[in-house]
Amino acid sequence: MGAMCLAQQMDKSLPLRHSIIPGTNQKFLYMRDWCAFWSDFLAVPLIINAFVHLVIKDQKNLWWGLPIMVISALVFLKMCLGENHKPDQGFPSAGVVGLNGWAHLPYFGFCIAAAAICIWNLITSDLRGPVMWVGLIGGAFYIGCFIGDIKTGNFDSLKSI
Repeated sequence: MGAMCLAQQMDKSLPLRHSIIPGTNQKFLYMRDWCAFWSDFLAVPLIINAFVHLVIKDQKNLWWGLPIMVISALVFLKMCLGENHKPDQGFPSAGVVGLNGWAHLPYFGFCIAAAAICIWNLITSDLRGPVMWVGLIGGAFYIGCFIGDIKTGNFDSLKSI
């Protein structure tokens, strides 16, 4: 998170926060404008805690997570470089990856991989006890924030006026 915040601050090519994206009536979003940003401080550490416990228990969880990390980061990159992606702090214009975007890609991939490994181990009953509950609380909080981003329109496609 620190690297992404720093990258956002260093990227002087970004439009001003909440400025209107040209040709639309949509606001340009910075990291703190996303509901999911706030869950990154609470929810993600809780999920990562469960993931670390699983890796300590069986290192195969780490190795299974690596391809998931790479694939999810590449899918996210392709999605964000799409023509209808609304510009934001990580992808400031069509086809452009900003400093924050480059910092966000491995973070996103790692978080998706950790969550996927936790879900798999939950299904196979290898994630149990207090660690499971801590991970589930983190997952529930993150999903709530994700829904908040959908409801606020943060994930809307680019809409020309």
